[in-house]
Amino acid sequence: MPPSTGLANAIVTGLVTGSIVALGAIGLSLVYNIAEVPNFAHGELLMLGAYMALFVNKPETVPVFELLAQSPRELGTVGFAVLFLLAGGSALAAVYLLGGVSALKGSWWPGDPNPALAVGVHVAVAAVLGVFVTIGFPSIWTGLLLSALMLAWIAPFLEKVVFQKFRAKDASLATMLIVTLGLSFVLRFGTQALYGGQVRTYVVPQVGKVFGYDVGLSAAKFFDLYVTGSGITMHVIDTGPNPDQAMFTSTYSWLAVVALVAVTVGIAAVAYRWRTGGAEGYGTSHTIGPKLTAALAGLATFGALLFLLAGGGSIPNSAAFETRIRLSVMRASVVVIAVVMMGLLHFLLQETKLGKAMRASSDNIDLAKITGINTDRVMMATWIIAGAFAAVGGVMLGVLFSQLTVNMGFFLLLPMFAGVILGGLQSVYGAILGSYIVGLSMDVGIYAIPDIGSVYRIPIAFAILFVVLLVKPEGITGG
Repeated sequence: MPPSTGLANAIVTGLVTGSIVALGAIGLSLVYNIAEVPNFAHGELLMLGAYMALFVNKPETVPVFELLAQSPRELGTVGFAVLFLLAGGSALAAVYLLGGVSALKGSWWPGDPNPALAVGVHVAVAAVLGVFVTIGFPSIWTGLLLSALMLAWIAPFLEKVVFQKFRAKDASLATMLIVTLGLSFVLRFGTQALYGGQVRTYVVPQVGKVFGYDVGLSAAKFFDLYVTGSGITMHVIDTGPNPDQAMFTSTYSWLAVVALVAVTVGIAAVAYRWRTGGAEGYGTSHTIGPKLTAALAGLATFGALLFLLAGGGSIPNSAAFETRIRLSVMRASVVVIAVVMMGLLHFLLQETKLGKAMRASSDNIDLAKITGINTDRVMMATWIIAGAFAAVGGVMLGVLFSQLTVNMGFFLLLPMFAGVILGGLQSVYGAILGSYIVGLSMDVGIYAIPDIGSVYRIPIAFAILFVVLLVKPEGITGG
């Protein structure tokens, strides 16, 4: 009899959930810290992002645009031209919102670029993105790109036509909160009026090519772990084929396990010491700091040793402990995409002029304005980033749960706010940490208390939130 899922599976599921929550919470935190908008419409941005991907993935389900579809998932010349314009035009619109025509001429570039060159580069990049979207049709990943491009101008457009007007009148925080609530209803029910209330789905490929091999993307992969007196056995099963197919079986002796852990910890410790010391001295700030360096080095070492120390083996007849982790390529891609985007954001915040301006504006926007920082451009850039992250989070949410509804973003709004508050309102890194704690508490909580049912996932997350805030009201990172 195969092993049942347990705590390890709940943790993996929580990491996937936390990744989606984090993609939304990052934009929520940035907008609150820099633009001072408690954006209760942020969940609707995720929903819009999910629906925008339908232009590429299932154009026959998009109102009006469906007239250009020759058949399900097929477009004519006019349809591809519209897709090209949507992608390229969205890229140019996002740049335009950074500062109007002057932004298109390169005013947001470092230095003093030639205006004609800047316009040419912007148009060329927009054209490349448009071609990429049309060539990639009808892939869900191309839909993800189009969605990110469209939300990258829709979000700052809302800032320009709505929130900026209220901020100019010195609207209170309570007023801004009511405005965002009203906007959320407009976006949600406006989308429902256009698309209808029925549940929609993506067409996600079941099989993909990885290094020339067919790999099931949506089908679950079972990672069965058996602990015996002689070591640990790992057995991987692909449920895509019929019948299920064993992909990998390996037994690691206890000596190999000890060596794996010791070498991994040792390499991580060396990496940490190297990053904190050296000629630059202790305490030096790095884009990839000591803790992150140690974590990356440890993960790389662990993965390499797991492969090198793998030996032949078979499933034991009896085991002292056994468990099963259920994962698919699609679910794993959610975590990978989220981590990559967080890494890019970290680089932007730490190593670019825009990132430093964003951090300065977050600390004190009035002081930042006095020192010469274009805070209006910083706000627009913040909304562009928030919109792109929301789009990716919305599409990933649709892929993960295989359904799109106009309420999907609203249901995720509370966990996103919980993640931001739990991590610390003044820190985007705290929002990331808080989001993963929320995701883990939701799924591990259901495992720990199976009788309460999945309907209580969010209350469990808020129970954790209350406990943490009672101990540390400023959040985990404290700003």
